Amino acid sequence: MEAFEDTGVALPSEKRARMKAIMQRLEEVRQAFARNIRDNNTRLAFTPEELKGLPASYLESARRDDKGNYLLGFEYPEYEPFMANAENEEARRRYYIAFNNRGTPQNLDLLGETTRLRREIADLYGLPSYAHFATRRRMVQNPETVHRFLDEVKDKVRELERKEMDELRAFKAERLGKSVQEVTLNRWDVPYYQEQLKKARYNIDQEALRAYFPTDACVAWVFAISGEMYGVKFVPAKAPLWHPSIRYYDVIDGKTGRFLSGIYLDLFPREGKYSHAAAFGVRSASVLAKRTPISVLVTNFNPKGLNHRELETLLHEFGHILHGVLSRTRYASHGGTNVERDFVEAPSQLYEEWGRKKEPLRLIRRHCTGCPEVDDALVKRLHAAHSFGRGIQYGRQHLYASYDMALFGEREVDPMQGWVRMEGETPVGHVPGTQFPGTFEHLVGGYGAGYYSYMWSEVLALDMLSLYGKNLMNPAVGRRFRELILSRGGQKPAAEMVREFLGRDPSPKAFFEEITGRRGD
Repeated sequence: MEAFEDTGVALPSEKRARMKAIMQRLEEVRQAFARNIRDNNTRLAFTPEELKGLPASYLESARRDDKGNYLLGFEYPEYEPFMANAENEEARRRYYIAFNNRGTPQNLDLLGETTRLRREIADLYGLPSYAHFATRRRMVQNPETVHRFLDEVKDKVRELERKEMDELRAFKAERLGKSVQEVTLNRWDVPYYQEQLKKARYNIDQEALRAYFPTDACVAWVFAISGEMYGVKFVPAKAPLWHPSIRYYDVIDGKTGRFLSGIYLDLFPREGKYSHAAAFGVRSASVLAKRTPISVLVTNFNPKGLNHRELETLLHEFGHILHGVLSRTRYASHGGTNVERDFVEAPSQLYEEWGRKKEPLRLIRRHCTGCPEVDDALVKRLHAAHSFGRGIQYGRQHLYASYDMALFGEREVDPMQGWVRMEGETPVGHVPGTQFPGTFEHLVGGYGAGYYSYMWSEVLALDMLSLYGKNLMNPAVGRRFRELILSRGGQKPAAEMVREFLGRDPSPKAFFEEITGRRGD
């Protein structure tokens, strides 16, 4: 009913017609914004010398021109490893600037139009801002709650972000054989020196970790731990496929043997494929209509093995998959991840934790031959490496969320001027010549006045984790999570479901320990 009303159905006829026109135009803008990024086929040429530091597997898969130069585009599997590993600073700078202009200048105009149209929506409903319109249907209920939450985050991470940036600057100076005063830490340096520092300080080499986490073994492992936790089986079955590399599985209830749902896995990169990792709920559950759900997991993994970040990605996206395929909701509009926007990430963020603890990680060896053992020492190193950079990461998340709220707040903000001012206040500052807002697709999609929800969901995820105690493989807690959270989708308000699962009101304590790097292993 609320979603129905939010399309304008209860407005007077003139306002209703205008609301319909605005919604139509916003969808056209959203698609155009995404298309400007997706269809940007620019490829930058880099010499072999400029790719020094990149792993052999990356070099083998990269395109080359007739002069032997590497041609790199804007897909994440190309961009992110480059920024974390390429030794040549000028090459990183060139790639960073191009990447942060890949949807502009058209997208800045489209983002400006989005803010104006959404402000008009708020006016139609007699509300002060689009942020008021959007948040009133979410857990937070109003923008004031979001701003209080973001202020708390800023207070917690501001000093840590500065401290970590200073450590990276000192590390860069040491590597270059210069004094700290001679060195500037630039935006394109941050991922590279973070990666190098973690290698040096914690002996964590993401490429070397692929030996511990063979891709097929990790998929079998995720099936196994999910089955054990939630009382289900994943059975290979025949189904129409859109590519020979796709796999399909029936999800069967372990107790009753009843067919529950289906999962497609589209795991490996290919030309023209969606380049991120995501879970798509292509058919939602409806007990009323006797309709079973289907979800699709799409990733772009190395077929041979995953690094630890990719293992966490697999668990994160599989958390969304489980939310979809274990739903038993009366109506399809409540199934799976059809929950309040600021709760949608919580089950998937929770599942990432199974990739950080020894007890579940050591089970991977059951599904592969000759894998090195994930021992206490490795888990401690992974935890230490994970804890470094929390200030940098959440400082950035705070910036994105604050910018989003400013853009859709009560005062009109020019998208580019607002970003230059807000990014300029961060420790590393704004990079002239970059137009990041033109690449920030979330703002014209469902996360407008909602980007804060990534952190809000994580508060709930880490608090719900507390019920597992020291035993993440506790099936009793897993069944309870399936029954009270996953199977209900958005059938009840998220706040009610979380309170029932916890047996108390939620607490942000674990989240604030996480974002300041102080959470125990």
